[in-house]
Amino acid sequence: MLVGVRTVDDSRGDEQEFWLASLEDLDEELAAGDLEPEDHQALSRSYTRRAAEALRRGKDQPEQPDGRGRGRLIAVVVGLVVVGVVAGVFLGRAVGSRHSGDTITGNDAVTSVPGLLRNAEESAAAGDLGEAIAIYDRVLERSPSNPNALAYKGWLLALEGQEAEAADVLADAVATAPDYPDARAFRAILLYRTGDCFGAAGELAAFDAANPPEFISQLVETQGLRTNIALCQIVMQAQEQFETLADLGLAADDAVAAARALWDPTTPDQGDPALALRVYQAVLTEHPDHPGALTYSGVILIQTVLEDQAAEGARRINQAVEAAPDNPEARLWRAWLAIGLGQPDQARADLDHLDTLNPPAEIARLSADLRSRL
Repeated sequence: MLVGVRTVDDSRGDEQEFWLASLEDLDEELAAGDLEPEDHQALSRSYTRRAAEALRRGKDQPEQPDGRGRGRLIAVVVGLVVVGVVAGVFLGRAVGSRHSGDTITGNDAVTSVPGLLRNAEESAAAGDLGEAIAIYDRVLERSPSNPNALAYKGWLLALEGQEAEAADVLADAVATAPDYPDARAFRAILLYRTGDCFGAAGELAAFDAANPPEFISQLVETQGLRTNIALCQIVMQAQEQFETLADLGLAADDAVAAARALWDPTTPDQGDPALALRVYQAVLTEHPDHPGALTYSGVILIQTVLEDQAAEGARRINQAVEAAPDNPEARLWRAWLAIGLGQPDQARADLDHLDTLNPPAEIARLSADLRSRL
C-alpha cells in the first residue's frame, strides 16, 4: 500500500506542490482510518521537511531546463560497470510505502518502521551507507518481509561492493514482493553490473510488468539502463547467428536504441557499423516499416560508398519518411541525403517539416547544421 505519496513532476515548483498534496493525502487517510496516528505524525514531519527543502532549492538554485537536476539519480554508465548513489525520489517513496504484512511498533519516529526508513534514507543521503544498512536491518527485525528495507539494503550493499550479499538480499526482495518495481530495478542494475545481461533483461521486463510509477520509469529511461542492457545482450550474442528479434530477446525499439549506441552516424569512423546493421536487419525482418531501423540502416549503407548499397540506403530512408512522415530522425536524414544528392529544395522541405515537429535538442542542432549547408 502506498501511503500518502503521489507521483511527482521533475520541476522544483511541482516537487513542492507534490509534498504539500501528499500531506493532504495523509490527513485524509488518517481520517479514514487507513493510517495509524504515530505513522501520520512521523510521515507529516518528513513531508513538511521535504516541502520546505523543495521551496529552498527553488529559491537558491537556477531551474534545470531539461528537468533532470533534482535529487540523486542512479547513475548508469555505458559498459558493464554501474556506479551511483540511491535516487532521492526512490528513497522518499520508500519512506512513505508500506506493503501488506508490515508491522508498525512504537510511538516514536525513531522506533517505528516509517521513522526507521526515514532515518535510513537520511543516512544514505549523507553518504553513511553502513549506518543506513544497519537501520534497514533494524526494520527487518520488526518486519522480515518489508520489501522497502530488503530492496534498499540490497542496493546499498551493491554500492558498497558487497555484490554477492546484495544479490541474495535483492532476490529476497523480489520473492517477497514480485510486483515491487524498486526491487526489480535494483536487481536489473546489479545483474547488468555483474555481466548477466539476459538476467537483467528479465528483471527489466518484470519491472515493466509491475506498472511502475512514471517518475521511476523516467529514471530508468534517462539513465540509459534499458539501452545498455540491450546493447550488452547484442554484444554477447554477436558471435552467434541471429536473424530475428527473438534471437536477441529484444523489443524492436530497444534493439534500435542499442544499435544506435553501437554506431553513431555523426561519428561514422567509430563503433561497429557491421554489427549495428545486423541488428537493424533483425528489426526489419519482423517490422519492415520501422522508421528508426530503416533510417539508420539506410545511412550505414550510404556511408559504405558502394553504389548498389547506397541506392538501397536511399530507398530505405525514403521508405522511413513514407512510413512515418512525422518522425524527426527520418526527416533529418532524408534532408542529409537530399543535400548529398544536390536536391536543396527537397532538403529544405524536409527541414521545414522537421521544425514543426518540436524535435529533441540534438536533432534540432543537426537540423540547423544541415540548413547552414543549403
